[in-house]
Amino acid sequence: MTNVSLYKAAHDMQQRIALCVDEDGVIDTDAIDMIESTFQERSVAVVAVYKGKGHTIDTLKSYLVEIQDKIKREETNQARLKDYLQACMIMTGTESIKSDDGLLTATLYKDRDESVELDEGAEFPAELCADPKPPAPSKTKIKAAILAGEAVAGARIVRRDRLTIK
Repeated sequence: MTNVSLYKAAHDMQQRIALCVDEDGVIDTDAIDMIESTFQERSVAVVAVYKGKGHTIDTLKSYLVEIQDKIKREETNQARLKDYLQACMIMTGTESIKSDDGLLTATLYKDRDESVELDEGAEFPAELCADPKPPAPSKTKIKAAILAGEAVAGARIVRRDRLTIK
């Protein structure tokens, strides 16, 4: 069999009657069967590749979760080492550490950084609060309003085809 793409097979499927009718109006059923068979084979091949991609994606996602866990552990260990070094520098009064070649350094800046801590449950006047974010539109509520006959500017219900692959 020749190498026919699924698109070509689908186009042939659409045009099968026109392609398979001779001047006398007789339909060549062998040609129609061949076109349908080619389309079916190409469709099954696309489904197989699709499913293979799904397995690859699942494997990569699983690996990604594993790698993200490993990154988190390494970040936690790095933070512990920093806290450990800082505590030891504070305890000994050391403000600077430097390797002989100058490639590795650590400097402790005492009382340099500032931050504001808030007591849990404390309430503040509006002028000390950040501006509220506008609420996000609810697609569920918008759909219900449209179905109830209300006109909702900037929104519409759109229907799409669905293909299931098993």
